[in-house]
Amino acid sequence: MNLNSENAADKDYVVGIGSANLDIYGKSLIDLKPKYDHPSKITTSVGGVTRNVLCNLSLLKVPTKLLAALGDDVFGKIILEDCIKNNIDTNNILKIKDESSGVFMQILDNKNDMHMALCDMSINKNITVNYLKKNENILKNSKIIFFDPSLPLDSIEYLVNTFGEKIYLDPLSDEYAKKIKPYINRIYTLKPNKTELEVLSDTKINNEEDLEKACKIIINKGVKKLYVTLGEKGAMFYSKEKKIRKQFRQIENMVNASGAGDSFFATIIFGNINKLNEIESLELALAAGIITIKSKETISPELSIENLKNIVDEENLKKK
Repeated sequence: MNLNSENAADKDYVVGIGSANLDIYGKSLIDLKPKYDHPSKITTSVGGVTRNVLCNLSLLKVPTKLLAALGDDVFGKIILEDCIKNNIDTNNILKIKDESSGVFMQILDNKNDMHMALCDMSINKNITVNYLKKNENILKNSKIIFFDPSLPLDSIEYLVNTFGEKIYLDPLSDEYAKKIKPYINRIYTLKPNKTELEVLSDTKINNEEDLEKACKIIINKGVKKLYVTLGEKGAMFYSKEKKIRKQFRQIENMVNASGAGDSFFATIIFGNINKLNEIESLELALAAGIITIKSKETISPELSIENLKNIVDEENLKKK
């Protein structure tokens, strides 16, 4: 694997379209109980899946541009400053007067795993087809485009119809999987987890045979590259030509599960930008997940090309 920070040329930038918001995390200090007032540790940070993926890409030295909508509130100012600090190009962000910026609220149990989440991404209704067309040159000249499924349906349709060959998409949830299901025949690369894959393929997955059947259904619908995340069982790459399954070591002391999917997805994009093969991309993406779940922060400052390579080398050495 031949990688360095100069591999991604400046012209090979990635555009992310969608959520940049404030994250609020409440971690219970005791076992969760229904209708109970829990002693907790509450923290805030800047998040949003689109912003998170772009931040991870910036750490991997990939140029990025953000198309998003922010309110004219204090949250919007915090989010904008954070994006600039993380080397994300924010020149074309929409600033909406008298609207609240996006908020994501997550409840963690006392083992640091997500119990439930609430999100208000209503500001994304402002990411209209008209706004996207005003930024058509930015989209046209990008190497890869990914977007948040919370976008309006006509904006999603415009993106997949106009730029389908460079679209990378993470469904993010079962509900969003239902939303993007009609469009997957026009999406180049898709990254669902197991339950999202079930929704997209109309297949219940109980074993490896079911998993392969579901993957084949998605590929037959027109998706060219499919990456399925399987939690502690690793991940799978599937296309018409290849099937690759990879699993790395289990992390016993997980610090924070949130953000692992974003770093995995960002690293898959990084692999494509750097023209890596599917095995290399999958291994690096799994390594990114390991780095992220060991961090207190959603975006681990330890994410780097060198650290990714070190983890992959360690894992492959163990298997010899």
